[in-house]
Amino acid sequence: MKTDKAFYENMLSLPQKISFENYAEAYKYIEYNDTSFFGMFVNSLWFAAGASVLSVLMHTITGYIFAKYNFIGKEIAFSFVLFTIALPIVGSLPSQYKVIYTLGLNDSPLILVTFLGGFGGNFLITYAFFKGVDKTYMEAAQIDGAGRFCIFAKIMLPLAIGPFFALFLLSFITQWNNYETAILFLDNMPTLASGLYQFSELMRFSDATSPHMTYFAGVMMSALPVVLIVIIFGNKLMENVSVGGIKG
Repeated sequence: MKTDKAFYENMLSLPQKISFENYAEAYKYIEYNDTSFFGMFVNSLWFAAGASVLSVLMHTITGYIFAKYNFIGKEIAFSFVLFTIALPIVGSLPSQYKVIYTLGLNDSPLILVTFLGGFGGNFLITYAFFKGVDKTYMEAAQIDGAGRFCIFAKIMLPLAIGPFFALFLLSFITQWNNYETAILFLDNMPTLASGLYQFSELMRFSDATSPHMTYFAGVMMSALPVVLIVIIFGNKLMENVSVGGIKG
């Protein structure tokens, strides 16, 4: 809420005059690849929400299958999953980049299909949750003639709605701030995180009068949705996430 002049004179001082002009300027001037601030906000919204829903849903499905069904090679597959989780993923970036561009998933909402992995930290959480659910629910539904998909969709998934929602919120916050994926694969569809990063890089090569206050105002507006999520759903997160994982 300070002017650029006041900022350069004393960066740590409180503003002598509170002004919201920086927020208006941030909304007006911060853009990337002809995408406005509002356009980047919309891109952030569909990217974060879509990636979170698909990712958590797939983790819920795989966690449920491994927890409640026995099949050939289950123990080997589970051990392999644990092994892949322990490996660093940085080395897979070049191959991921090549695959996404070869399939034409870049600069498209279809990039969301890459979040349908089904394994990772959230898989272990959903696996532990369904492992603790009594099989009586499944057996009673089977007696009534329910199929496997019906049991999962109408019985197991509603039981896991609390943990599912908590994981969704945590994933949404992560993806909202994920600028790396947007920079690499959504250059023509920038999100707020990637747009602000690019704006900050441009400021590095500007003169001493770089619009830092405009940039900081943009960062504050970008952080507002995450802050609101924590304020509104903070209790819900604490109720469903504990030190040991997820509790129902």
